[in-house]
Amino acid sequence: MKTKLMIALFSTLLLGACQNSQMGMDTKDMKETTEMMSTMSGEKMDKMDNMSSKDEKMDNKMGEMDDMTQSTFTTLEGKEVSLADYKGKKVYLKFWASWCPICLSGLADITQLSEMPPKDSVILTVIAPGVNREKSLEDFKKWFDGVDYHSLPVLVDKDGQFLKKLGVVGYPTSAFIDANGKVVRVQPGHVSNDDIVKTLESL
Repeated sequence: MKTKLMIALFSTLLLGACQNSQMGMDTKDMKETTEMMSTMSGEKMDKMDNMSSKDEKMDNKMGEMDDMTQSTFTTLEGKEVSLADYKGKKVYLKFWASWCPICLSGLADITQLSEMPPKDSVILTVIAPGVNREKSLEDFKKWFDGVDYHSLPVLVDKDGQFLKKLGVVGYPTSAFIDANGKVVRVQPGHVSNDDIVKTLESL
């Protein structure tokens, strides 16, 4: 009888010890899990903050690009021109230089397109005298007088400020602006008239 009582008592104590031990493990596991979840949550929040920061920078960049449409230029004759004047129309800009063989080979095409642009669109070209090995304005004018593309609209970007804002580093480079005055694409390299027209029509 005593033996049975002692066995029962021992079993009860052993069960209690096991339960306490299990509870201790559960508490520990719960603590570790909570800490891990907290860490993961913090990392996730950091990533979300970083993504938000990147999105904000992108928004700011796009905002800056939108502001660029307020930029002003001059024609070769000295008349002031603002891209804001063309709001309501889609604008294609070609950045080029007199020393660029690819640019020169495309002058006939871009001149033809400027004379017969797509509906509600404007075709313009931009040079930056004294920037990226381009001639001075006076030397460029003399050179341009000797070519056969006098009807080509050429805007002068003084000191290349517009090019820098837009990130243009080589010639030729194209930029497309929608009817709301938003710069939607900047594309380095030669772009054919067909592709220019298709892009403008898709804006």
